[in-house]
Amino acid sequence: MENWNLDEIYADQASFEADLNSLKEEIKGYTKFEGKLNSAKAINDYFKFDEQIDKKLGKLYGFAHMKFDLDQNNLESQSNMSRLQSFFVDYAQTISFVDDELLKNGLDAYKEWAKDYSYIKNSMYRLDQLFHSKEHVLKPEIEKLLSLYQPITSSFRTTYGLLENADQKSVNVTTSDGVTHQLNKNNYTSLLEKYSNSQEDRKTLFEAFFKHYDDFKNTYAALYKGVVDANIARMKARGYNNILDTFLDGNKISKDVYETLINTVHENTKPLHRYIEFRKKYFGLSEYHNYDRFLTIAHDTTKYPYEYCKEEVLEAVKPMGEDFVEHAKVAMKDGHVDVKPREGKRSGAYSTEVEGFGPYILLNHNDNLDSAFTLAHECGHSIHTLYSSETQPYQTKSYVIFVAEIASTFNEQLFLDHLLAKSNSKEVKIQAIEKLASNIVSTFYRQTLFADFEYEAHKKALQGGGLTYEDLNNIMARLYELYYGYSLDTEALKKYVWAYIPHLFNSPFYVYQYATCFSASFKIYNDVKNNVPGAKEAYLNMLKAGGSDYPVEIVKKGGADLTTAAPFKAVCDKLNELVDELEKLTK
Repeated sequence: MENWNLDEIYADQASFEADLNSLKEEIKGYTKFEGKLNSAKAINDYFKFDEQIDKKLGKLYGFAHMKFDLDQNNLESQSNMSRLQSFFVDYAQTISFVDDELLKNGLDAYKEWAKDYSYIKNSMYRLDQLFHSKEHVLKPEIEKLLSLYQPITSSFRTTYGLLENADQKSVNVTTSDGVTHQLNKNNYTSLLEKYSNSQEDRKTLFEAFFKHYDDFKNTYAALYKGVVDANIARMKARGYNNILDTFLDGNKISKDVYETLINTVHENTKPLHRYIEFRKKYFGLSEYHNYDRFLTIAHDTTKYPYEYCKEEVLEAVKPMGEDFVEHAKVAMKDGHVDVKPREGKRSGAYSTEVEGFGPYILLNHNDNLDSAFTLAHECGHSIHTLYSSETQPYQTKSYVIFVAEIASTFNEQLFLDHLLAKSNSKEVKIQAIEKLASNIVSTFYRQTLFADFEYEAHKKALQGGGLTYEDLNNIMARLYELYYGYSLDTEALKKYVWAYIPHLFNSPFYVYQYATCFSASFKIYNDVKNNVPGAKEAYLNMLKAGGSDYPVEIVKKGGADLTTAAPFKAVCDKLNELVDELEKLTK
């Protein structure tokens, strides 16, 4: 079965409606706690009630967003998402008194109460976070007022999603071989790979695809400005000193981590420049363009259908032990992976969880090697979810992104070594080196570039500068030249790549974590692979830790310290080594 079985969550729309209507009544139960969160029993009862509500809400939202992502043109699914967004406003208003009351008791009191009350004990990390951020918690009446603006601020994200998926149609493109293709987000990359023998065809495909962003440049810019304005409003309303702390401080991630990542990459762009120059020379290109990144030195026509990939992923994770393999099987079980691209389906891939039903994986599988790595990647997320859910109480089982992408990229490295182990051929070795180099470029350098762009755009807005599409394009063009060492003037449409990246609209100050997690994963995986004593156990314990501590501390326990530049510098140095290897192998 290569589709999600959402009927196991809700058999029909009527069941979903019944639970939503029921929950609208149940949240009124929060009012019985208002003014009374001042004793151990009342607070323990509150956390118990809150957990019950959160589980039901998670089930409703999980079903609604997954069904919506399967077909974003479906009006019923659009309605479900819209009504849930409205519900979240009512929910936020209803609980707006909670944090203010909880803060009045003092953290030491909770530490004492936790000895005798299980729900308080399981909520101690959440309480520690609350006290850490207490200066940014506003009075209940102000929290309630801010919640009224949630539908407005989230509308930028919603509109972006519709413009990107529901309203972005396939376009007909004819390549030099006379074939007319229906080009869309799901086949764009695979078509660029297919026409690896013709830079002109790649240019044609690229320009046809990115024309959409040029056509709607003012709309995309207005939406992104709305996102930035909302983020700045949040910063000012909650009294943060800078935009980074607004998004990082709640998890005790110092803005120094973000800035150290960017600064380290700025100081180490030469390996990337060298890699680009190597590729330009090897492929005999007079000019190197972004759409040339899909050219491969090693040519492998192997097809990777989903069922084959599934078995290969299970083989790849065997070095982690039988228990790890069993978790991978559960992660990819029938009904929990939606495989093929379809019209209206959300692009990309992700792993999500619905409480009581386990993790689910969304793919847009194209039977190529990248699709195989994507399955390994998302399976890593789902394995993480399973270990965390089995080990942690409900309150601390949800891990944050700062940790999440370690598990996914760790799995990719397992899969890469599995491919190498299957063959001793020079071609396979080149393919593996290319894949690792490509991962460093796309997951480390490229995501840092986007994080840099995001920071620059917000700083510009905070200084009173404009954020027209031209302003955003100029920031992107300058960063591409710094990072990649070539100008975007000869491929001007690439300057609109900021509009192509959904995380910039949907998850502000998120993408830097791809780079930090890749760095941590790189360090941890090498320790496990080289049988460093305790490394495997430390990694598995990190997966089991869920969200039970601040993420920087969880990653440290897993074997990587992201408060220093060393893990970032190591990734840059590794790219340099890979270029050395490619030069030797291609002489």
